[in-house]
Amino acid sequence: MTGITDTIEALTGEQSIRVLADTADHQARLPDPAQLRALESGLREALTTDTTLASYAQPGIADPGDLARATLQYLAATRPDLVPIITQAIDLPDRGVRDPVTFTVGALVVLALQTEVKLTRNAQGHWTFAFHKHPMRDSALAQVISKLLATYLPGGR
Repeated sequence: MTGITDTIEALTGEQSIRVLADTADHQARLPDPAQLRALESGLREALTTDTTLASYAQPGIADPGDLARATLQYLAATRPDLVPIITQAIDLPDRGVRDPVTFTVGALVVLALQTEVKLTRNAQGHWTFAFHKHPMRDSALAQVISKLLATYLPGGR
């Protein structure tokens, strides 16, 4: 596992976002750009209105590339079936990140971690964010969640 871990850590921010996009797209086709924008908007709304989540945020400003790398590390550690997909995505020639306005890291994280996080809209139209709480020994998921929150809570990115 050290090889893939080191390889992911060596990715630039743009590369890690592209690899995360390719990995999320492999798991389930990515929605169209309008749906991605809605998911991103909902994530921002959910995370900024739920004050209980602030205690999970990593201090400081999060970098989208760090968030993408942490998500890839988590996926590689917990989903060995995705390691070949991640490796293949890393080996693809750099073609840059798709339209940065429509391709958001937060939306990609939510899509990639569908079994761990839920972003839903209630009957009143308000977005809510929930994540499965695991024992703290699952530091990879804790890293992803704390970076995600730091990216979207006030004072983040």
